[in-house]
Amino acid sequence: MKTLKLITLCMLLLSTSCNDDDDNVAPVDRLPPATQTGEGTFACLINGEVFRPDRFGQGVPRAFYQNVNFAFTLGISASSGGGEETKFFNLGGLDVNALEETTYDLVEFESGNFFVQYTLGGGFVLRTETNSINPGRLTITNFDPDNFIISGTFEFTVLDDEGNEIRITEGRFDLRYTT
Repeated sequence: MKTLKLITLCMLLLSTSCNDDDDNVAPVDRLPPATQTGEGTFACLINGEVFRPDRFGQGVPRAFYQNVNFAFTLGISASSGGGEETKFFNLGGLDVNALEETTYDLVEFESGNFFVQYTLGGGFVLRTETNSINPGRLTITNFDPDNFIISGTFEFTVLDDEGNEIRITEGRFDLRYTT
């Protein structure tokens, strides 16, 4: 009888201690925090799924900012996966005014514009970019030329080859840039 009570007590304790909430963390809460100290982070949600770049090779998030004859070029890139599963982001500004801590529209990849190119499978599966019909947003939250740090947020929607929306939300980066 004592054994039966002990087994019943153990079953009761085990059943109340089980909690599936560990797997129910909201995707946005699995992104790194939005920092402004050059932490080397880049992440976003792709149709609600977490994207975090690889931490090695070509996947490592990178940023550069160059001034050539007062025409500035910004490039921020990150990727993950391999083969047809490769996801690649290229956020940038081509021949733009000097950066400020403000919000920019993400439109076509043309001189004077800020833009995003998003590719899958090295561009063989999908290659798409923002446009002026449905612009995205890039907000520079920290631009520190003394310490070569650029931080910000982004969001945009692009279409795949069948016209389906790919929604990129909660984007954030905090990188040290090269010149």
